[in-house]
Amino acid sequence: MSTCVNTRKYEVLKERSDVAVLVHDFGDGTGESTGDGELHAKFSITLSGTCEIETGKAAERHRQIHLESNPSYAQFIVGNDIAILAIYVKSARICDINDNVSHWKVQK
Repeated sequence: MSTCVNTRKYEVLKERSDVAVLVHDFGDGTGESTGDGELHAKFSITLSGTCEIETGKAAERHRQIHLESNPSYAQFIVGNDIAILAIYVKSARICDINDNVSHWKVQK
């Protein structure tokens, strides 16, 4: 992930490394839809773990991978004022469209 260094988010991440990241799986467009045609996610996943602000070769390697995966968003990835963040996932809470919840943890 990446973020601007002149944000409150960046300042908080410098002080606290515990994070939760919410991810929605919008799938291939065949998910449930509402009466007004909006598509609902099949899954909503909360990833819990730690965040590290990367520097040096690791940051540049991950910046390049991020840019290759998201070439239309270079303005959010490349620049001296853009930090590269590494998220180390420890657990996940996975909720499907029917509100069935499952839990996952890293095996030690």
